[in-house]
Amino acid sequence: MAAMGQYDSTLQMFVQTARPIDMTRLTFLRWLAEHGKLEHRVAGPSSGPLVVTPLTEAVTEISVAA
Repeated sequence: MAAMGQYDSTLQMFVQTARPIDMTRLTFLRWLAEHGKLEHRVAGPSSGPLVVTPLTEAVTEISVAA
């Protein structure tokens, strides 16, 4: 069996290192959802720390807690 990555014995599972968030991809996925191109409808307006609106500046760095 091929190695699956780093194993965390405390969690008893394989873990991956965090990757940077691709805002272009998230924006595209939101566009797909808003235009009915995904399986499910949009559950509500965008919210959270990754939302960029005309009133806020673009987020340059986001840290995701593991």
